[in-house]
Amino acid sequence: MLAWSLPFGFAVLWASSYAAAKIGLADITPFAFVALRLALAAIGAALILLMRRTAWDALAPSWPHLLLGGALVHGLALATTHAVLLSVGATPTALVHAFHPILTALLAVLLLGETFRSWQWAGVALGFCGVVIGVPVSAGDNTLLLLGFSLVGLSGGTLYLKRFCAEVPPFEATMVQLVGGALLAGLATLVLETPHAHWTGSLIGAMAWNTVLMSVGGMALYNFILIHYGAGRAASCFFVVPGAAALIAWTVLDETLSRLTVLGLVAATVGVALVWWRSERA
Repeated sequence: MLAWSLPFGFAVLWASSYAAAKIGLADITPFAFVALRLALAAIGAALILLMRRTAWDALAPSWPHLLLGGALVHGLALATTHAVLLSVGATPTALVHAFHPILTALLAVLLLGETFRSWQWAGVALGFCGVVIGVPVSAGDNTLLLLGFSLVGLSGGTLYLKRFCAEVPPFEATMVQLVGGALLAGLATLVLETPHAHWTGSLIGAMAWNTVLMSVGGMALYNFILIHYGAGRAASCFFVVPGAAALIAWTVLDETLSRLTVLGLVAATVGVALVWWRSERA
């Protein structure tokens, strides 16, 4: 039951970050939001590890890989996603990110030697059908390009970390990855935007939520899934994210859901159940 609950617990945390980001972006530029969020999360995670008296020498061989993987999964993926959220709703953005498990599963089979059984590929196909309706084609080429970069960051970073950092404990891995993400997002802030922020209660709440619950807690959970269950199954968590994001956005942001969208969300959720089935039957 614990294994089955992991993707859904992660999905709720990740989904809530879309709504929190949407609220926070009313008062801060997107790359600055991500850079500050990741820097705060990295500092918090490092303090926790210091209190635990972590043996830092054991992490030394993996630091470069963790930094690069973090720059992709945290920096590139989150920075481009926050830029998209300025003009696109939380639900469509989350639905597009459900392409991440499809891409990751295929690449994990080709590059990492992972195997999927017939019902898992059925889950991938069902998940694909469920999320394809969420592509915000009308948002324009620039938005689609940013979403493409976010998928590259998520899938490429997931596979890279699985390949080179599979033995690193989840929380330690998360801390170093956050540093890599913060460095990339900080560079994007300096080069690509004129940063500004108005420190309202909404921004502080959104920043605190995404820093503590998502960047630290959520990503530690994601790394745990990645290390113990594989890249394909870690990515399958994202099939559940759109449904959770839609419900949260409907409740918090008053975003509406069409019947077709609801059907797609149901299909995506069933898809993750089929992909996750591997841990029990493989």
